[in-house]
Amino acid sequence: MKTCPKCHKIYEDSQNFCSIDGTKLVLTPVSQALRSNGQQPEEQPQPEAAQPENAADAQQTEPVQDPQPQPDTQQENAQQQTEQQNSWQQQNWQYQQQQNQYQYRPTNDPSFSARFQANIPDANTWKPMYFSFDGRLSRGDYVCRWLLLLGCAVVVSLICGIISILAPIGALAFIALCVAQISISVRRLHDRGHSGLWLFLCVIPAANLLMFLYLLFAAGQPGVNEYGAAE
Repeated sequence: MKTCPKCHKIYEDSQNFCSIDGTKLVLTPVSQALRSNGQQPEEQPQPEAAQPENAADAQQTEPVQDPQPQPDTQQENAQQQTEQQNSWQQQNWQYQQQQNQYQYRPTNDPSFSARFQANIPDANTWKPMYFSFDGRLSRGDYVCRWLLLLGCAVVVSLICGIISILAPIGALAFIALCVAQISISVRRLHDRGHSGLWLFLCVIPAANLLMFLYLLFAAGQPGVNEYGAAE
């Protein structure tokens, strides 16, 4: 039951305001005591959310979350990249070692005999030493290789003069010696910072002798030029 605090008129629980002066109704002391001793009002059951009928609907209703990279995955990727880079560097170093194995290495011994022996080719170095047109050739190495080619030409001439049947083979040998001579001359010009096309000056009478003296006595450029480092 409810009552008006001003006129003290009794009303039903369904009424909220006094019909006389419009004052808000309050519970009577008896109603308050009964409600405090009685049970709490039962809570209305909340309606459950509709469950999806199948797994496909459940997957559609679930929000899609963007996969975030885990710290462990980032560390593994960085470690794999480091290992690949180290493997590439090791392979590159091995390749350079193999290439250097077949290249001429100038000796540190300043004596002429040591330099001359260093310019004698073997089965692995004859091609880069005498039939390559890349790089530079120092003055001392040029002299040693020119003397070796000259000695080979003298030996071939003597053999072909004694055994005339070997003349065709001697002709091929002379061609190979000429190519080797051109190769070392081109690289000697590179050592001076000139192009190998300067050798065409040798077709001019008397210029060939001047060119030979130039290659024989001119000092190479120090350091590195457009054709590589000095030997």
